[in-house]
Amino acid sequence: MLAAVSNAFAQPGKGKEAHMSAIVAPGYYITMKGDSVKGEIQTNMEDETEMYKSFNFRPKGAVKLTPINTKKAKGFGFGGRHFTSVLYDAETSVYIERLVNGRLKFYEFKDHGTKNGEPIIACSYYIQDSGADDKEMELRELKPLNNNFYKKELKPYMKAQIMTWNDLDKFTFVKDKVVNAIKEFNKFYETPAE
Repeated sequence: MLAAVSNAFAQPGKGKEAHMSAIVAPGYYITMKGDSVKGEIQTNMEDETEMYKSFNFRPKGAVKLTPINTKKAKGFGFGGRHFTSVLYDAETSVYIERLVNGRLKFYEFKDHGTKNGEPIIACSYYIQDSGADDKEMELRELKPLNNNFYKKELKPYMKAQIMTWNDLDKFTFVKDKVVNAIKEFNKFYETPAE
């Protein structure tokens, strides 16, 4: 009898995995045709990198969350965060989060990686100049930034406001400082509200 009781305690919930209850926030996604669909988006994915590949969405009036991926949606957003779909490699699209909007757009992508043999969440960053002139059309394309040489790679994008670029640390990439520098740069290109 004791063995049976011990065995029952040793395997509680066998066959069922424990999952967190979904926490949702008001949000939207953009269909492949460009239509905006409002509803709720799950914000507490079990793995924080999942949101860069797919997300769970509940349309208004629905009860169940539905998984949506880059084949069904060009972008999505919730709580002031906005994600857009980009081609990752020849066959795969992923979502990247827009950290800064304006003339210069700055994005982040998170995925699993390793550092010194230990698993980590690796972040990569991308820049784009939506207002580059015809002589610098290559700056209009989304380009990855190398965290080790990020300041050098940002110079062509920020050369019109070189003092803002000069304030960045040459050796250490600090996301918040880069975000703030790009926001400061973009202020010079904002149109005043009427």
